Amino acid sequence: MKKFAIFDLDDTLVDSTGAIDRWFVELTEQRGLGPDGLEFLRNEQQRPVSPAETFRAIVDRFGFPESPAELRRLFWERWPRLVRTFDGVPEQLRALREHGWLLALLTNGREDQQRPKMRDGLADLFDAVCFADDEVVSKPHPDVFRLVARRAATGLEGAWMVGDSLEHDVAGAAPLGMSTIWVSQGSALPAGVPVPDRIVETVADAFPLLMSTMA
Repeated sequence: MKKFAIFDLDDTLVDSTGAIDRWFVELTEQRGLGPDGLEFLRNEQQRPVSPAETFRAIVDRFGFPESPAELRRLFWERWPRLVRTFDGVPEQLRALREHGWLLALLTNGREDQQRPKMRDGLADLFDAVCFADDEVVSKPHPDVFRLVARRAATGLEGAWMVGDSLEHDVAGAAPLGMSTIWVSQGSALPAGVPVPDRIVETVADAFPLLMSTMA
């Protein structure tokens, strides 16, 4: 039986959070906001508010001519193109395939939002791809995990889920009997959350763990 692994995209295989900061830097340079402006943008990103509130605060702070909705649209047009694949990811995915693994990508978000982030040949390295917001349900609903497995012509028994979200990736996969790897990005495991089977700081550390299960 072939091994099967499902990967998340944002902040698992690609640096989506870092791309937000790259957009802030671009915006600061283009509009002459200066160091204080960049600091404001970075602080605003950390505020626990909705994206709509964030863009409203930015427009109000700098007096931009765009409405908050227009600025948000500009962000969505540019942000995916600033996303970078984490070092070594394409090579390690190819290595898994060469060792007989079936691979799938399962990401929340629409295809038009997510596919521009899939550079460096990522789109060609999976047996199945699912953009969950284009489906009936998204992570962590169990049906979307079953859907991507069907598209890969396999099942979830003995499968692995690799992702950075405890809520969407770990909590969604574990009840289905999948083994889970949480990509922590250096964060401590919070109390009262689903406990992943393995914890790694970056996705680079997940690949050797998957390879070791072949032994």
